Amino acid sequence: MLFSEMLNRGQDDATAIVDSRGSITYGEFRAAVAGFAAHLHNMGLAKGDRVALWGYNSANWLVAFFGIVRAGGVALLVNYSMGVADAAQLLRQANARFIVCGDNGQTKRRDDAMEALASAVGIDHSCCVDVRNDVCELANVFAESEGLAEQRQPNEETDTAFIIFTSGTTSAPKAVCVSQRALTADARALMAGLEGTMGDSVCVAVPLFHILGLLTSFVYLILGSKVCLPASYRANTLVAMVGKNAVSDIAAVGAVYQGLALADGFKKEVVPHLRTCLIAGGMSTPVQMMRLELDFEHATFINMYGQSEGAPLTMVRPSDHVELRAGTVGRAVDGVELRIAGLDGSTLPIGEVGEVLARGVCLMNGYEGLSTDDQAIDADGWLHTGDLGYLDSMGYLRLAGRIKDVIIRGGENISPAEIEAELTSIEGVADAKVMGAPHAIFGESVEACVVAQDAKPFDIGRVLEALRSRMPRYKVPAHIFAFSQFPLNVNGKLDQRALYLSMLGKLRGIEVDEELAGGITVFKITVKNSSYAIGPVTALVNDLVSSIGYDRRRAAKIRLAVEEMLIERMMYAYSGAGDIRVRIALMPEWLRVSFSDDGAEYVINKRRDTSTSARIILGSVDNFHTERREGKPEYCMDFLYDSDLDIKGFLVRNKEDAEKWEAFNEALKPLY
Repeated sequence: MLFSEMLNRGQDDATAIVDSRGSITYGEFRAAVAGFAAHLHNMGLAKGDRVALWGYNSANWLVAFFGIVRAGGVALLVNYSMGVADAAQLLRQANARFIVCGDNGQTKRRDDAMEALASAVGIDHSCCVDVRNDVCELANVFAESEGLAEQRQPNEETDTAFIIFTSGTTSAPKAVCVSQRALTADARALMAGLEGTMGDSVCVAVPLFHILGLLTSFVYLILGSKVCLPASYRANTLVAMVGKNAVSDIAAVGAVYQGLALADGFKKEVVPHLRTCLIAGGMSTPVQMMRLELDFEHATFINMYGQSEGAPLTMVRPSDHVELRAGTVGRAVDGVELRIAGLDGSTLPIGEVGEVLARGVCLMNGYEGLSTDDQAIDADGWLHTGDLGYLDSMGYLRLAGRIKDVIIRGGENISPAEIEAELTSIEGVADAKVMGAPHAIFGESVEACVVAQDAKPFDIGRVLEALRSRMPRYKVPAHIFAFSQFPLNVNGKLDQRALYLSMLGKLRGIEVDEELAGGITVFKITVKNSSYAIGPVTALVNDLVSSIGYDRRRAAKIRLAVEEMLIERMMYAYSGAGDIRVRIALMPEWLRVSFSDDGAEYVINKRRDTSTSARIILGSVDNFHTERREGKPEYCMDFLYDSDLDIKGFLVRNKEDAEKWEAFNEALKPLY
């Protein structure tokens, strides 16, 4: 079905789009789209001609986009922050014939930005359209041209309708060609996944030149809802727009939501209205997602996974409990097949990490200008995402890393090249490759693979010590894995995917060893459900965390979280919980306090009377998750150490204290 046939639901006098300059009704919007298409045709646009669209999110941008496609053109979606030189390179690559220019980063600096871009590309100024005027004025101007619309030659559903410029695992931009059929399939999948939860308005706090922004706007316009486009993604701007328009839904990335939750007016202007929060781009940790669920009291966060080549591929469902919605990217959406492929292309079983492959009508037509060998979709129709992950027993996708140039550890952007340069400057290191791996607390950890010179014995401790003296601790790899040689592809180049999978295998081996070891258990106490003897346990915790070196404020939060979990298990509606088993262990990077019992499973769920305890727990921990031991849940709270603590050195230095804790533990047993 063509776009123009899907935008007829909104009533003529209902508000379609609100931006920083005003609003436009559905009647005005449809007339403006038809008029803009006719205007382009009158300018000489022929079927398949490329039209660059360069501007901030606005009603004008959406009118221009749908007008270009309606006229039979191909919209080139240009980043509004891009400079003239970079934009010109993309336009030449895509053979642009026309330019539609709204307000953008360059027009704010120079009035002749559109003319400068046209000159740089070699486009005649008569083929440029300035849409920086008021939205209602735009509607009126181009509606006058609607009489020419019948002369247009629209694209077929499978023809390329627009192009998104994206970077894959290299820095070279790729032109992702998307058809009307693909975006329509995306829209239907998103609507099916959100059935029953979508409101009557949405705030699009992501760029329209990205697939999430465009798709979200398209879906809500199909439904005849109100689409709000803020002038910026600053928290105060979003608070004002959500409050003024009583916005029910929002689409944004994690950092935007976190900033919004801290903004003045959030509780009064945002919380009462928002019900559905679409999120893509990933959160740093599942705990951050769970915290947001509590801050946005009436809203449900919907985590999605996809890319410009196809989105969404997976999404969680509103009925999924929050740990599942925070820890996974959901199940395949309607119309999408998923499989996990090994190095040889074979389908891997449940739980094994490999490359995420997807197939369905929602996928792109391909990368323009690239050979068959460089396309991401193979001969069988499978999109090779370049992302690694695994499917669990319920069919939910859990991502396990990516092969990209930037590692994001705890919000810090880290360049692998910088660390590789330092590694190869150390005597004994012949080659190095640094990559990110999934981490429950930091989002990603820094991991290094090295080849030793002349196959000599490799002293990893010496290399780590050298790195610590040269760079900040957060850049120092968590592990260094030694290889006799790196895997190569058929062309003799580094097979980064194979190396990454090998590294993940080694890393998982370490994690298994740590899980088997279980850390260094300091306390293992059973609290009788009938005794309510919480005080001695919290006293033990307080003594331990103070000795380790947590500051007073942090120690108090840890103690409070432990106390709250014990109260939650003993006093609330968990019939048959029985005795509470508490274990406190020193892990390499954090203190872990875990709880288990025989009661009903504890799920952080703000829709039950547990929101207060959940808020206290999530406000204190760095990671909260549930593990399964012998079929029973164990609730783990992890607290990062406050400083560059060498836990082994700490135990050596505090041997007497460790013996004291053990004796204290023995003395307390009769109380439980």
